[in-house]
Amino acid sequence: MLESLTIENYAVVKKATLNLHKGMSAITGETGAGKSISVDALELVMGGRADSKSVRSGSGSTSICATFDLSDSPRALGLLRDYDLLSDDNELCIVRRTVSKDGRSRAFVNDRSVNTTVLRELSSRLLNIHGQHDGQLLLKSEHQIEYLDAFAGLGDLLSEVESLFYTYSRGKDEVTRLGNLQKDMVAEYKLTLYQIAELNRLGPKEHEFEELSEEYDRLSNVQTLLQNSINVHGQLADDDGGILTSVNTLLGGMNSLVKIDKSLTPILQSIESARIQLEDAAGEISRYSSTLESDPERLNFINERMALYNDMSHKYAVTPDKLHEVLNELQNKTREFSSIKDEIEARTADVMAAKKAFMEKAEKLSRRRKEMSVEFAKRITDMLHELSMPNAMFEIEFTEVPPHHNGIDSVCFKFNANAGMTPDLISKTASGGEISRIALAILVLTANRISAPTLIFDEIDTGISGFTAANTGRLLRRLAKTSQVITVTHLPQVAASAHNQYEVLKKDIDNETVTSITELDADGREKEIARLLGGPVISESALANARELLATQSAE
Repeated sequence: MLESLTIENYAVVKKATLNLHKGMSAITGETGAGKSISVDALELVMGGRADSKSVRSGSGSTSICATFDLSDSPRALGLLRDYDLLSDDNELCIVRRTVSKDGRSRAFVNDRSVNTTVLRELSSRLLNIHGQHDGQLLLKSEHQIEYLDAFAGLGDLLSEVESLFYTYSRGKDEVTRLGNLQKDMVAEYKLTLYQIAELNRLGPKEHEFEELSEEYDRLSNVQTLLQNSINVHGQLADDDGGILTSVNTLLGGMNSLVKIDKSLTPILQSIESARIQLEDAAGEISRYSSTLESDPERLNFINERMALYNDMSHKYAVTPDKLHEVLNELQNKTREFSSIKDEIEARTADVMAAKKAFMEKAEKLSRRRKEMSVEFAKRITDMLHELSMPNAMFEIEFTEVPPHHNGIDSVCFKFNANAGMTPDLISKTASGGEISRIALAILVLTANRISAPTLIFDEIDTGISGFTAANTGRLLRRLAKTSQVITVTHLPQVAASAHNQYEVLKKDIDNETVTSITELDADGREKEIARLLGGPVISESALANARELLATQSAE
């Protein structure tokens, strides 16, 4: 519940404090006095757009402070607890906001700095503000369904439907994205398959080009290799002057020396080891030379294959020894394409499952809406009868629409005030005054279904008078049994229905315009109601009428 609102240097208000109470409170005053300033200030302190124009002329900043009793606001308490904003007195919440003349603002909850996002979230759990524009919102289908859902108490089911819809919608978007990606890849995929087939005809293998190059060098120089290897073998093993013959002679001499001096044995062993290695080398070179022979066919094959390697390496702009890596990369590309196809199939299955889950909940939501719409339409019709439209008929028409966050329904409110006439679109059948009364009936019926303990009505009774105004006041007073109701009004019947009343006065003091807000006592209320009834000159008969109206309207 809103306990108090203090306004400093806001618009034409220098300083004003409203100490508010349970039940219904009415704010009245002369036209142009600024009756709605308190509502505007409350919207600002609870996260509305900050504007330097709101700062009173000649002042450096605006300050607005709202104090709430949270004993009837468990959702607000939970939010403050989540943000670690609870005060020492857990059931008190003080919201303060300042706006400087350069437009910068600062906000505090229980003396802790917060941003406007927190303020707006907190506001939704404390206040429900309705203005004159709500009558125009009533003409739009998306708002009509919100009113029906609020009346029917479908918030939890609606949240489930919305969550399932976004799961389904995101999944569908992802399938579309993957499908488009797959389409974009088709040409590349075809090219990749062609390139794989082309490279497969070559069949490049790791190190093959290097091995082919070495074999080519050997075959193309086979005669040189044969002649030189024979020469090397002769120099090693020829009986006349070969290196091995000389080494054997050396060994004979060393053996003679070792027999005399054993310390020369290591030298003998080294020469012996050299002889063995030379004999092995002579054997190897002999065997190598025996394998050398000309093979023109093999040489031609290698030449052609190396030429193919070189052609492909130029085409793919890599060295020949990298062609096998190119082939592997291309094959991996085709696997990526296949994985996208598999992913599309998996995601499509997920989307179908999500759509099924969504449709089950959406159909349940639709059934509940249709069930509750009968009671909703009846209650609205009964209220319209109370608001001086005895022949009014109010109906709700449903149309099935493609899946969206709100389910599968579109609703249309239909109305007619004349007996025997078929209800049609409100925009076609209702006058401005009738739209105001329909909006009022809907707001009164749905306001306490929305979990905000304080309901504020800013001149929603515009366009009505007389008996209708009296019934409007009674409806708001009835609503105040379960919620705190604050209404800005120019109607004496509505003001007389309130438990408490505040007067807004605008005066010129020392060439300065000042607006004040004062809580009225019993005498003050009589005079203000009399003014609303009869104008600026308050007669005894006007006062008597005011007393009678107060007694009548507060009888409930």
